[in-house]
Amino acid sequence: MTAKTPVPSRTLCQGDNLPFLRALPDESIHLIATDPPFNKNRDFYAKDNDAGFRDKWSWEADVERDWIDRLGAEQPALAAVISAARLSHSESMSAYLCWLGIRLLELHRVLRADGSLYLHLDGTTQAYVKLLLDALFGAENCRNQIVWLYKTGGVSKRWFSRKHDTILFYSTSDCYTFHPQREKSYLRHKYGFANVEIEQDAQGFYRRVAMRDVWDIPALRGNQPEATGYPTQKPLALYERIIRASSNPGDIVLDPFCGSGTTAVAAEQLGRRWLMMDVWEGAHEILARRWEQAGFRTRVALQSDVARG
Repeated sequence: MTAKTPVPSRTLCQGDNLPFLRALPDESIHLIATDPPFNKNRDFYAKDNDAGFRDKWSWEADVERDWIDRLGAEQPALAAVISAARLSHSESMSAYLCWLGIRLLELHRVLRADGSLYLHLDGTTQAYVKLLLDALFGAENCRNQIVWLYKTGGVSKRWFSRKHDTILFYSTSDCYTFHPQREKSYLRHKYGFANVEIEQDAQGFYRRVAMRDVWDIPALRGNQPEATGYPTQKPLALYERIIRASSNPGDIVLDPFCGSGTTAVAAEQLGRRWLMMDVWEGAHEILARRWEQAGFRTRVALQSDVARG
């Protein structure tokens, strides 16, 4: 991929995503659906003990001086959020937000006027990152704070069990692509619902209703066929829903933190073009395995550097 050339499709860019993002043309991406690091202050390891990614952040190791200068000059509101995080949370949180903020700046640039961003986080950083996105996209362009509800093991005696993530859904304008989704809502009673199309299946009676912003989708278990062993892999059904709602067949879907490649698999199944990026050296191998498992006839291209223009 050379600087400001047309966006490649079915391609994994191997390495730091920032140079690759900077090489993309303005307003060239229809949908960004991504699951970045959460600032959990730990390293994540794949099932085979190869390091998946490091999720620890510091100003010395992870932030370049020119990022701070650029954000301060071009996006003072973002810089203010980063400074506030240093005072209200920690140096680590502010460094993480600077690292992410310079990338969000590029993601905003490459999104089309009818494009959308879905940024998947948990409670560790969600409140701070939402402020970054409000400053960059405009608070009025926050369309949803989607709650992904899941049921996994583990309980605490000191707080309510933490069993959800948040997906922040932003658009770049009022003219964004969106296809309302519908889901089954099971009825407790067979009668008493006027002007509702009631259907029946093996579980009983239900009606189809507009999908809400709380999504009850099971988390992956290690014995499921789609499980790869990648430590933070998300279920395919979750990203299929996002792609169906906010893109059309043939559109370009970008995931700059592709991990195990769930976004790519969902996009391929739904007839979208896609571009993935990941710094983890095992990303291409794990994506190739998923491609073979899914029986796709297409080929995944690998790009390992950015030609300088």
